[in-house]
Amino acid sequence: MHKDKHIVKIILFLFILFIIGVLIPYLSFQDPLKIDLDEKLLNPSLHHLWGTDELGRDIFCRVLHGFSTTICVSIFALLSSLFIGICLGAIAGYLYGTFIDWIFNWIVSLIFSLPFLLIMSSVMSIINPGIVNAYIILTCIMWVGPARITRAEVIKTKNLNYVLASKAFGYPGWRILLLKIMPATVESACTFSISYLPEIIGLEAGLSFIGLGVQPPHPGLGKMIFDGLNYIYSAWWMAFFPAMILFVTVMFINLFMVWSKRKNMV
Repeated sequence: MHKDKHIVKIILFLFILFIIGVLIPYLSFQDPLKIDLDEKLLNPSLHHLWGTDELGRDIFCRVLHGFSTTICVSIFALLSSLFIGICLGAIAGYLYGTFIDWIFNWIVSLIFSLPFLLIMSSVMSIINPGIVNAYIILTCIMWVGPARITRAEVIKTKNLNYVLASKAFGYPGWRILLLKIMPATVESACTFSISYLPEIIGLEAGLSFIGLGVQPPHPGLGKMIFDGLNYIYSAWWMAFFPAMILFVTVMFINLFMVWSKRKNMV
């Protein structure tokens, strides 16, 4: 029962976070792409709450759109990698000790041995940079975590009495794995994946920071921070507000995880 409630909390949290990411750009009252050189580098004011950048674009509106992009891409990458990780980890765990399991462990160990941002930067420098490719690369890397957790849970679960009883009754292997084993193993993978959401957000912002994520003129939090560093002394708000939103988002998710774990232990 506690496990079911914990999964429901995680799903509800991701859903609310995604809805916020989708709806928050509608709070912007100006076009984030509109250039007005007569209003460049203006201080924060009632007309421009967080000031303007070097092209006269409103920082507040651009941060809202950049936040939306970061949240939506990160959640999509999290869910995609979770689905892939659960499927591959379950198959590897069920076929524990076989050649398929050996190949799985080799691939996972290889990916884990290299820094994620280094892998992503290397791949993105070869293909066309952009938010879609960034999402694909994030998904292709982040599946290894939930896959390892799922594999370990499946190895532990497949020798329990109710699973052995299903085998004795002659149920096919795919049905046992899908209906008997996997429902008992997804909770750990889900918990592990949500704890990785801040890292996924950081990776997405990192790609944008080095110019391999969201492409200009569309706003991305990482790109806005990078551009703002060139004006850190003359227009501090250009880098400060995107960095503040990124920091608050990561801290909020981490606080939710701490609270959720404590409630789950009670």
